[in-house]
Amino acid sequence: MMSLASQMYDYYVKPYFGEKGQDLVEYALLLAIIVAIGWLIYNQIGLKESIKTIFENASQVTSSAAGVSNKPTT
Repeated sequence: MMSLASQMYDYYVKPYFGEKGQDLVEYALLLAIIVAIGWLIYNQIGLKESIKTIFENASQVTSSAAGVSNKPTT
């Protein structure tokens, strides 16, 4: 005869973590692989420096545009 704890586990816990737990682990592993590949691309190919240069150039352009628009008109 099953114990009360075993019956409660089978009734309440097993339906939620039966197959879903396996799917969750698979998605977590897939996400970890995607993040690792993205990190390698970001650091090894030089994408980090390219993105930094783009944002520095954008900052300079917006600063010069703000300087021009703040000049008083005569």
